[in-house]
Amino acid sequence: EAEFQAALRLSPAYGPAAANLADLYRQLGRDADAESVLRKGLAASPRDAGLHHALGLALVRQKKQDEAIAELGRAAELEPDRARYAYVYAIGLDSTGRRTDAIQALKDNLARHPADRDTLSALISFKREGRDFASALEYAEQLAQADPNDAELKNLIETLRREAASPAR
Repeated sequence: EAEFQAALRLSPAYGPAAANLADLYRQLGRDADAESVLRKGLAASPRDAGLHHALGLALVRQKKQDEAIAELGRAAELEPDRARYAYVYAIGLDSTGRRTDAIQALKDNLARHPADRDTLSALISFKREGRDFASALEYAEQLAQADPNDAELKNLIETLRREAASPAR
């Protein structure tokens, strides 16, 4: 803790030190301290996507959902090359009842990262839950292109084919 604090005194904009100190606080159950460190880090480096992402996760743990979604969204916006940020943002949107927005965020992420397993898996799940089996099947087949030897995925594709072919219930 002292070393991370010293690093931040030397360079308040050094995001990794803030993120690591916040993670230490998380491990110690000190989420309010983690939030404070991350907010100070963002004050010094407002375009640090990693700090926005970490703050979003800290806010989720504190059940501050609206603030968390805003921070997770900002991280995804600032660093669109990190598929994980957009995926986590989409899951956050869905957890607050915004499934349509979540699916759009996932589709946008998929356009940038066509083989991202987490994004494709979430789209498969959301589409299947919404009984859009044809779309779920398309995403599963896209995922299978990246991992053609996945036996579980092959089984899922067969199940989705049956579900897509069966009359609506």
